[in-house]
Amino acid sequence: MLHHAKLDKCFWAEAAMTAIYVKNRLPSPKIEHKNPFEIVYKSKPSVKHMRVFGCRTYILTPKEKRLKWDPKARAGLFLGYEEVSKAW
Repeated sequence: MLHHAKLDKCFWAEAAMTAIYVKNRLPSPKIEHKNPFEIVYKSKPSVKHMRVFGCRTYILTPKEKRLKWDPKARAGLFLGYEEVSKAW
């Protein structure tokens, strides 16, 4: 993942956590073609929010924290998922 995203080795922890997040949402033949997420939460996980590790993303600056002519967002890189929200 790091090589494909052309990222430095210092991002190995983020890459590992993202790989675990994705793996936990993949079906497994050992557990009746269900995934660990489905077993724990009793529902299928949504994959609509998933993105490619290292892709370009934009970070929104809240309206309260910017002036009228300030940019609404700044460029960034996708480095993983939040466990408690659908934010990246």
